[in-house]
Amino acid sequence: MRVKRLVLVVLATLLMAAAAGALYQTLSVRRDAARFPPPGRLVDVGGGRRLHLLCIGDGRPTVIFEASMSSSSVSFAEARAAIARRMRICSYDRMGTGWSDGAPATISIGALADDLDRLLDRAVASPPYIVEAASIGGLVAELYARRHPERVAGLVFVDAGHSAVLESIAPRVTATVAAEACLLPLAARLGLLRAIDPLGLRRAPAGDEAMWRIYRVEPMTMFCGIVRDRETTLREFREAPPLRADVPLTVLTAESTGGLIPFGSAAQNEELARDWLNLQQQLSRRSSRGTWRMVAGSDHLIGNSQPHAVATAVLDLLDQLGAPE
Repeated sequence: MRVKRLVLVVLATLLMAAAAGALYQTLSVRRDAARFPPPGRLVDVGGGRRLHLLCIGDGRPTVIFEASMSSSSVSFAEARAAIARRMRICSYDRMGTGWSDGAPATISIGALADDLDRLLDRAVASPPYIVEAASIGGLVAELYARRHPERVAGLVFVDAGHSAVLESIAPRVTATVAAEACLLPLAARLGLLRAIDPLGLRRAPAGDEAMWRIYRVEPMTMFCGIVRDRETTLREFREAPPLRADVPLTVLTAESTGGLIPFGSAAQNEELARDWLNLQQQLSRRSSRGTWRMVAGSDHLIGNSQPHAVATAVLDLLDQLGAPE
């Protein structure tokens, strides 16, 4: 009887803790949603879904910013502002992130590239575009550029993922790893991510807003959905046309691999880091107009650690294209 009572007490304590965590998360999200209204506009991309779009500056070609997993339409603000002094730059939130509507349980990179295509068709000035991509945004940018080569004037990859990285990572994503990734929505729902703050957002500039954007159920569901549908994504890349052989392409690589896999284990990070530099250089060689350089003093999110390097890379590419001053 004593053991049974102890088990009941433990279970009751865990249930109360879970309920308290869920209430903490719900109230925090509701409070922060009122504190941080969308700075851009919500665009209908079909199927009753809207994506949040934020454009600043003026000029053509328009620069499209594809954010990392832990970034959003308002990230890399210093780099975006520098580009906007000469050109128009548009950033957006993928489904399930930032101020955009939620995502389904499974998502392929192809679905995200289709969303980008619809968003640009409905809300952004006519192509071609320069696409600047960070981290996982590189996958969306590459597939979009391969499917719609006539719409892409140039690419800037900022320590970004691409199809060769995906092929390298895919065999390492076991069922256990995928299951762990899909525990993140539950951790968000119970307020654990907000309480533990694994990305150290509390200490970052605009940390409250970043915590609201990232430590919610919706972004974690999106991340889980991408992991779940990885086989579809691999097939989409294998079936897509190759990258245009002469597309202007700038590849920036971070000096440090810190933060390369935000929610991955140290072993995963070290394993990928060993291949990362070579994979980045390989990407630059996929175009006859490709260039590669390492950004000194930068970590994986170069747009935060060395924003001038990102702005310079985009503006240099604009100069190559003969964009007006």
